[in-house]
Amino acid sequence: MGNFLRELIFFLYPPICAGCGQPLPPPAQGAFCCKCASRLELIRQPYCPDCGLPLPLAATKSYLCGDCLIGSYHFDRARAAGVYRGLLRQVLHSFKYEGKTFLARALVQLLQPCCQEIGQTAAIDFVVPVPLHRTRLRTRGFNQAAILAHHLGRDLKIPVKYQELRRVRQTDPQVGLSRSQRRANVRGAFRIRGAKEFKGKTLLLVDDVMTTGETVNQCAQVLKRHGAKTVFVLTVARTAML
Repeated sequence: MGNFLRELIFFLYPPICAGCGQPLPPPAQGAFCCKCASRLELIRQPYCPDCGLPLPLAATKSYLCGDCLIGSYHFDRARAAGVYRGLLRQVLHSFKYEGKTFLARALVQLLQPCCQEIGQTAAIDFVVPVPLHRTRLRTRGFNQAAILAHHLGRDLKIPVKYQELRRVRQTDPQVGLSRSQRRANVRGAFRIRGAKEFKGKTLLLVDDVMTTGETVNQCAQVLKRHGAKTVFVLTVARTAML
């Protein structure tokens, strides 16, 4: 595409900021304007090296959180792009509950540094989205994790497995539940179809938000039970300790 045609398209259809919705001034390098980008609380060290939990501001270096010290998780590592509050929470809410699926591209851009970090650890064989139960999928009209996985798989040139991991039991929304209630809520909710597909493979499990990690933990347990060698977890946002 020539420079003139590129500039013409930019003039006629300028990209808009995923945060404020205003046109991005050229040259647009990211999905957020400078003001909105400064409002995103991206996760940087210190954080738990295993589950990616942001540590208190007083922490001077990364260390294993209590859950990882006692081996609470079945996944191998987890990373999230930012803290689930403020502008990032608003954008995720618009994406998930207001049907603004075009925001997925902006959210996946935020995941790129996390992808690079995980990619240095091991080669990923498949991207796997956390599934929705068919009842909720019918109500919402789309699975936000599947849309994120689609864009991520395309960017990374890694196959996405949409159908193999299934949610076979409809669960209550996790919002407002205690940790023990969340664990009980998702216990036994996931199953695998075509178990041989994942045997000996390294998987990247994708979801929008990680709170206590019970949902992705149950998914990872099922995936490993059916032969997955390694399960990494990648989410757009993660709740913070403080």
